[in-house]
Amino acid sequence: MTMRTLIVGSRGSKLALEQTRRVRARLAGNTELLTVHTSGDHKPTYDGSAIGMFTKEIEDALLARQIDLAVHSLKDLPTLLASGLVLSAVMQRDEVSDLLLVRPEASDPERPWPIKSGSRIGTSSLRRQTLLKAQQPDLGFVPIVGNVTTRIDKVRRGDCDALIMARAGLSRLALEVAPLIAYDLNPELWICAPGQGAIAVEARAEDAEAIERSKPLHDLFTAAAVHAERELLLAYGGGCHAPFGAYARPVDGQAAITVAAPDRGGQFRRETFVATTMAAAQSAADAWIHAGCPVRATPPEDTWICRPAQPWC
Repeated sequence: MTMRTLIVGSRGSKLALEQTRRVRARLAGNTELLTVHTSGDHKPTYDGSAIGMFTKEIEDALLARQIDLAVHSLKDLPTLLASGLVLSAVMQRDEVSDLLLVRPEASDPERPWPIKSGSRIGTSSLRRQTLLKAQQPDLGFVPIVGNVTTRIDKVRRGDCDALIMARAGLSRLALEVAPLIAYDLNPELWICAPGQGAIAVEARAEDAEAIERSKPLHDLFTAAAVHAERELLLAYGGGCHAPFGAYARPVDGQAAITVAAPDRGGQFRRETFVATTMAAAQSAADAWIHAGCPVRATPPEDTWICRPAQPWC
C-alpha cells in the first residue's frame, strides 16, 4: 500500500523546528512541514494562567485535518489532551535538568548559588519561582518571555542578572551562551517540570497510518516515566504551568519519583518515593499529594545544587 505524505505541524521557533526535524528524520515515507503560529508565540507578557498557550492552535490544526502529526515539547502539553487526539510517540528523553546562566558582573562562585545576593533571575515559570523562593530567598525573579535566543540576549544586555532555562533546549540548538557563566542545577533537588526533556508526537485517534508510522520514534521507558509525572500533576490539580515538579527515573534497579509542590498551607515540600516499579512509586506519590503534601522522613540527598555546567555543544 502506498503511504501518503504526512503533514507535520510545528511552532516556528528555532527550537520547535529542530525538534520537528528530528521527528521527520525518523518517520517512514514522505513528510511535509506546516508551521503553526500559537498564542504563546506573540504573547507580550506571561502570567502562568494560560493553558495550552503553545499547543492549542497546533491541536486545532490537527483536529481540522490541516496536519496529520503535531510535534510538541511534552512539558508544554496540558495533562488532558483535546478530545479525539492521542500521543502516538514519546521520544527518548534528553537532559531533564535546568541551567542557571549568570552574567559575569553578578557572579559569586563562593556561594552555593553562585550569584550575588539580591540578584534578579529571569523566569516566568511558577515552578521555578516557587523553587527559588524555597531554596534561595535572598534572590529575586523577574518575568521573562521569548524564545531561547531572545531570553539569552535579554540577560546579556542586563535586563536581569541571570536566567533559568531547560538544558535540553540549549543542547538541541547547540547554542553558545558566552559571556554568560553556565551552571547545571541538580535535577534531584531542583525538580523539573513533568515531561521536561521529552519530545511528543500527537495524532488523531482514528488515524491508524499516522500512529503506526510514529511507532519507531516511541521510547517505552521515557513514556512510562513522563506518564507518571503527568498523572501526578493531574492529581495535584494543576496544568502545565502549575508550581509543581516531578522527576521519575531509575535508581539502583528500582523506580524513583521526586515530587515538589506547595502543601495546603503554601509551604513548599519535596519528597522522593522509591519502589520496585514505576506504578508503585507513582501510587505512593499520589497518596502523598492527596494527603496534602505532608512532611515525611526523607532519606539523605545530594548536597550540591549548582555546579559548573557540563558541555552541551
